[in-house]
Amino acid sequence: MKLTRSITVSLCALALALPTLAAAQTKNFTETVPLDAGGRLHVDGSKGSISLTAWERNEVEIRARIEAPSNVDGDYAKRAVEATTVRVEGSGSSVEIRSDYSEVPERSGRWNGKSVPEIHYEIRAPKNLRLSVDSDRGPASITGFEGEIEIDVDRGEVDLRELTGRIAIDIDRGSDSRMSSIRGSFVVDADRTNLRMRDIRIESDSRLDIDRGDVEIGIESSQGLNLRTDLSRRADFETELPLTMSSLDGRDFEGTINGGGPELYIGSDRGSIRLHTDR
Repeated sequence: MKLTRSITVSLCALALALPTLAAAQTKNFTETVPLDAGGRLHVDGSKGSISLTAWERNEVEIRARIEAPSNVDGDYAKRAVEATTVRVEGSGSSVEIRSDYSEVPERSGRWNGKSVPEIHYEIRAPKNLRLSVDSDRGPASITGFEGEIEIDVDRGEVDLRELTGRIAIDIDRGSDSRMSSIRGSFVVDADRTNLRMRDIRIESDSRLDIDRGDVEIGIESSQGLNLRTDLSRRADFETELPLTMSSLDGRDFEGTINGGGPELYIGSDRGSIRLHTDR
């Protein structure tokens, strides 16, 4: 009886371990293609993460780890990973990288539909680029680029560092996102996101729109700005920089900091904005 019970317990333990083993299944992808400095790079990722770093080579290196979806049986997990691919198209002046789940099969049974794997990207590319990134359901980290940069993130944190040029960012449900060592101009549209901006140098007109989130902007003490705001009654604004008011209309105002400079427009609903100097 003791032996029978031991075998039964072991079989139960093995059955419980199968989902864990399936979830741990992975497939790796690696490819390097030529990409000119000043060329165009587009990355489209869904469910996973994207890490993009600049380097001095005129090529883009793509490394991706494809991980099985959780809460599915081992057979489906294996088929889902095998069917998931990374598409790399173009070379030279333009490269596009995207996650491709088109061949992932439907699940059978009561709860049918697809369960797609996560794809975690590590990409290195030339420093000077026209860069666009679409990331869904995962964080995006982008470091060291110069040029025109467009980032669209849904349900994922953003960590942007050492970027120079014209930067456009659209974030929805970005949790606690960060921007640091930014030079040039930016257009930020954020919803349900807290954003901490440090070491910001605004060199041409910029815009920040925030809904349901808090923003902290740290700039150099000598930064000159023309400041214009559009604040709802549920938004708060404060600045520790010297502000000279030129007009006031309810909670909206225009004014200058350090004698004026590029325009910084701030629009906010159900959020708070704090402008301060970096120390």
